[in-house]
Amino acid sequence: MRKLSIKGIIVGGIIDVLTTAILVFLSVAYVRVKLGLTHTSPSALTAALHANTSLHVFQFLVGMACSVLGGYIGARIARHDEPLNGTLTSFLCLALGLYVFAEGRVSGSPLLLLVELVASPGLGLLGGYLRLAQKRANTSTALPSNS
Repeated sequence: MRKLSIKGIIVGGIIDVLTTAILVFLSVAYVRVKLGLTHTSPSALTAALHANTSLHVFQFLVGMACSVLGGYIGARIARHDEPLNGTLTSFLCLALGLYVFAEGRVSGSPLLLLVELVASPGLGLLGGYLRLAQKRANTSTALPSNS
């Protein structure tokens, strides 16, 4: 059980989901203003947002980057077994994604949601490896050289 950092896993998972939600909300708000959709009906707004492919691509990339960030932060908090703890930060993203899928509340493509669910642990793992690489680089520069 020493390998797991519950605090790192939970904080990393929250960082992943919260940063994704905030950035997606801001991107939707920007597109609403940019397209002049601030006073439209909810159904017209939904249709306009679904038709905006660049918004979907941006949100997908933001979600991926936030999963890496969550994995990195979780691994940094853990201070050990960084890849494992980074991977496990995806638990919240996976739980929410599975819930949305099971409830049939998928707003976009179900295939895209499935890709996001499959990619999430790998992206958390990448964040953990980035932290491990940073930790190793800091350790190697702190050691005196044998010159």
